Amino acid sequence: MGWVWLLAGMLSMAVTTSAWAKNETVALIEHASQQVFETLREDAERTRNDSEFLYGVVEEIILPIIDFEGVSRLILARHWRSATPEQRERFVNAFRGMLVRTYTLQMADHLDKDIRVLSHRSHQDERMAQVATEIVMGQGQSNVSVIYSLRPVDGEWKVFDLTVEGLSLVGNFRTNFGAEIERQGLDRLIARLEQGDESLIEDATEAARQ
Repeated sequence: MGWVWLLAGMLSMAVTTSAWAKNETVALIEHASQQVFETLREDAERTRNDSEFLYGVVEEIILPIIDFEGVSRLILARHWRSATPEQRERFVNAFRGMLVRTYTLQMADHLDKDIRVLSHRSHQDERMAQVATEIVMGQGQSNVSVIYSLRPVDGEWKVFDLTVEGLSLVGNFRTNFGAEIERQGLDRLIARLEQGDESLIEDATEAARQ
């Protein structure tokens, strides 16, 4: 299930929508996903062989709708409150870079997957929104439920968490990173992220499968 965090986590490949009226956040997720889908499908060979092309697509379309500072603040929890401004900035940049490096290259392997946006199960108010979707796996496999959580940041809706089959990405990383901080400290966690230690991500996604 490790790749699901990528496929569900704002690196979506395709969207088909229900006939229900779309609110602003449903439209946002749909539009970003369609852009990614169309761009990657237009040049499938480059998608498979050019990592810089993949990074560029993610950088241009996906990352602008993610609140990485908000995600980081929720993941670190009390450790964010005690962290210095430098530590906070380093963690945000390192965590963002690690997720992109770890998962982006897997995108080409899942172009056959679709994501269905379930407008009738989504809701939005002034403070928060949840957009319900499901990954259409095909080949007789059960679809995977994914819920995007968004909130306004400087007047724009941003994704701050997603829940895959009932498991929160933020909650999962909070538990695993929190344990790492207790063992070795925040600076060591940041250093491992900066060094590209993929075991930090692997351990967290492995825990999500249990």
